[in-house]
Amino acid sequence: MFDVRINPFENKLLFLAKGKMEINEVKSFCQALLKNAQKLQPGFIKISDIHELEVLPEEGRQELQAVMKTLKEMGLAGAIRIISEKNLVTANQFQRTSRSIGYTAVEVHSMLEAERVLDQVA
Repeated sequence: MFDVRINPFENKLLFLAKGKMEINEVKSFCQALLKNAQKLQPGFIKISDIHELEVLPEEGRQELQAVMKTLKEMGLAGAIRIISEKNLVTANQFQRTSRSIGYTAVEVHSMLEAERVLDQVA
């Protein structure tokens, strides 16, 4: 399950993913990320809530890597990732993937914490 939303007033891309995702669902959420990011201005922030997401299959990770690269090229200015101690393998998969294309997400444990991080950089 996934949900992608934007907040154009705060120039934010919000992404939630839960459970086990097969490659078709990964492709769908990647397309949704790009489609929604196109509605934002360069300098946007991405908040990804993956605290209930299982590890992606390798093909899905590669798809995500391509999208992360495109988001960066579109003007991604920063990323905050909501993780859980219960899914550190997934968190590590996402962090390694984003680092491979040149950015590191700030990792937090709740949306409230993510908003606090945003307030500090704004």
